[in-house]
Amino acid sequence: MSSSLRKIESCRINGAKSHGAHTDQARQASALNAVTHGLTAQTVIIQNESEDEFEVELQSYLDHFRPQDIPEERLVRQLAAVGWRLARYAGVESGLLDNKMDEQTKWRDEKHKNISDRERVALAFESLADDGNSLALVMRYQARLQHDFQKILKSLYQMRATRTAEVKLPNGANPIFEHASDEESPPNSD
Repeated sequence: MSSSLRKIESCRINGAKSHGAHTDQARQASALNAVTHGLTAQTVIIQNESEDEFEVELQSYLDHFRPQDIPEERLVRQLAAVGWRLARYAGVESGLLDNKMDEQTKWRDEKHKNISDRERVALAFESLADDGNSLALVMRYQARLQHDFQKILKSLYQMRATRTAEVKLPNGANPIFEHASDEESPPNSD
């Protein structure tokens, strides 16, 4: 058995021992397990975001993946949290570009009379890339979050594949050995 399959099996066994949170407060704390990201916030939702919108998105993930046990549920919750952060950073990126385009309006209108929207974005991007590291930082965060999203999704699918393979395994005698011909049987020691 490969190390990743052993790890998944270990998670499945340990998850089966847990019975989860029993109070609303414990469930709320549990919902935030493993969703912190040192690069962003201590919790998934920051002050200008809607907790209700996140809960709707989280429920969509739970409905889509229908986790079968606690380890699967935790992976789905992590996936929802990373997806939420990815959307946040897409907004940060567009906000940076919008702000830079607004700052450049007067200068751009003087130098470039007939500039297309794509060229406006390109000039803003170039300025942000050359003048500061905010855009590079956002792009690095997005790449990291995208990597985390794919890693969690892969773990979730591996866990499910392992469980599915376990269900399909026969739980009885092996017919190959039961029906061996007499020639293949060991000689009688009479």
